[in-house]
Amino acid sequence: MALHQGINLCLSLLLAHLFRFGFGLDQSDTWRDADIQQSSYVGGDHNMDPAIVDSAEFGLRWTVAMNSLEQFYAKPLVFTPSGSSQLIFLASNQNYVRTLDAKTGAVINSRQLHTPFLQSDIGCTDIPNTIG
Repeated sequence: MALHQGINLCLSLLLAHLFRFGFGLDQSDTWRDADIQQSSYVGGDHNMDPAIVDSAEFGLRWTVAMNSLEQFYAKPLVFTPSGSSQLIFLASNQNYVRTLDAKTGAVINSRQLHTPFLQSDIGCTDIPNTIG
C-alpha cells in the first residue's frame, strides 16, 4: 500500500508542477489540500468556501456514470486555470484517469493508462479486486 500512496503522491506533484509552469495557478492553488491549520479551506474560487458549505446552497450538483467495477480511493485533484472552468481529475482502481468540468460534471477527457492488476497478485488486502 505504501508503494500505491507513493505513486499517487508522485503523480499529484508532477501534475501540480506541470500546471504551475504550463498554465499558471490561481492565487489560492497549492500543493496542500488544506491550509497549514487544516481548516480545509485555502481560499480562492474553489467552490468550497465555508460560507457555501454551511448553507443550503451546498449539496450534490451532478452525477457521472462510470464503469460498474470502478472504485475511487485516491483524492480528486482540483485545478482552477485562469479564465477557465474549474477542473477535477479522478483516478480509479480500473486505472482510468478522467478530467471533469467541476460545475457541470461533463467528462472532458478519459483514458485508461494500463490494464489494472489483481490485488491478489501483490497480496494487497485493503483494496478489493483490482488496482490501477
